[in-house]
Amino acid sequence: MPAPWTYEAAKARIAEIEADVKAASAALQSFPRGPNGLTPDAVKFSPEFKAARHAYEVAADQLRGANESFVRQFRKEIRAERRNRRA
Repeated sequence: MPAPWTYEAAKARIAEIEADVKAASAALQSFPRGPNGLTPDAVKFSPEFKAARHAYEVAADQLRGANESFVRQFRKEIRAERRNRRA
């Protein structure tokens, strides 16, 4: 995240990205699974599954990067918020 973000704006952006990850995960979970819980190869090689998996991986990578920047940039604010919640 760029430096001019405020703490609240950054939290809101991370919440948006988390919603994207949750939606992409739900789309990926909608594909059929075998009796052992694994996705069959026929499904894995379908274009729909590949697109859903790619969307999930992109969203998860965005979340990972955003969280990394967020924690680094707003370390003090995160600690203060945790302290206030516990009190």
